Amino acid sequence: MADARHGTERPARVRARALRLRLASVRAVRSARWGFLGSCLSVADLLAVLAEHLDLAGPGGAETPDHDRLVLSKGHAAPALYAAVAGWEGDGTYAALGSPYQGHPNLRFLSGVGMTTGSLGLGVPAAAGLAHGLALRGGGGRVAVVTGDGELQTGVALEGYQWAVRAGLRNLLLVVDANGYQSGGTTPRGDVARRMLESTAPAFAAVDGHDLAALDTEMGRLLTGTAGPAVLWASTVRGSGVPALEEKPVPMSWIPDDDTLDRAERALGSELRAVETALSASPDRPHAGRTVPGRTT
Repeated sequence: MADARHGTERPARVRARALRLRLASVRAVRSARWGFLGSCLSVADLLAVLAEHLDLAGPGGAETPDHDRLVLSKGHAAPALYAAVAGWEGDGTYAALGSPYQGHPNLRFLSGVGMTTGSLGLGVPAAAGLAHGLALRGGGGRVAVVTGDGELQTGVALEGYQWAVRAGLRNLLLVVDANGYQSGGTTPRGDVARRMLESTAPAFAAVDGHDLAALDTEMGRLLTGTAGPAVLWASTVRGSGVPALEEKPVPMSWIPDDDTLDRAERALGSELRAVETALSASPDRPHAGRTVPGRTT
C-alpha cells in the first residue's frame, strides 16, 4: 500500500495524478477522434486514488500473488486506466493498430491492466474469480474492480457480486462509478442497485466520487478492512473536470469538436502545471525514486 505519511504532499500528489488521467483521456480521444470521454472523466478520480493505494506490478514486471490487481470493468474508459497504471500521456497511439493502448484494456497488449475487459458486466465476475484465485494461492494481493451503475443492470455483474459475497472474498473491492448514464441514456431513478449493494455488502461506503480526500479515506479503510467483499458507491459526474462536457445529454461515444477539446487540454494542462509547481515546492515531498509510474514511495 502507498505510504500515507507524507502530510500535505499526499493530497496534492493525488490531485496531480487525477489531472494527468483527465489530460491523457482528452488527448487520446482528440487524437483518435473516437472514444468515451465522458466516462473517462467521471472515473478519473476513482482510478487516481486506487492507484495510490494499490501495490501494482510495474510495467513489464511479473505479477505475483502478493501484487494487487486493478480491473476496469467499464473498459470503454480505458485511456484513464492506461494513464493510471502505465503513466501513459494519451499520445496518438490510442486505439491504433498494433498499439498496446487499445480501445478497451487487453492483457495481450498491456500486462498491467488486470483483466481484458470491454463487454459490460463481465469485469465484475472476472475480478471475483481473480480475487478467489489469489486467495487460494495464499497471496496477499487484493483486487479492485471499477464498474458503472448502468453496468450493474446486467445479470452477470450482479451474479458475480453475489457469488463473491457467498465466497466471503475479503480481498475484493467493488467500486461503482455512479455517473447516472448508460448507453441508452440515463440510468433508472431510485438507486435500486445502491440499496441492494448497501443491504448485502459485508462492508459498504458511499462518497462523492470527486472528493479526493473522502475517496482516499474510504478506499484505504475498505481495502484494509477484515470484511468483504467491500463496496464503494461513488456518485460522479459524467465529463467531470471539463465544464463543456459535464452532464451533457449526448450519446456515450459523442466526440466534442476540436476547439472544445483544445480548450479542455489547455485548461487541464495549466491546472496540472500549477499543482506540480506547488508540489515540487512542498517541504513534505519525499525524495525517493519511483517504483510504479506516477506513484511515489
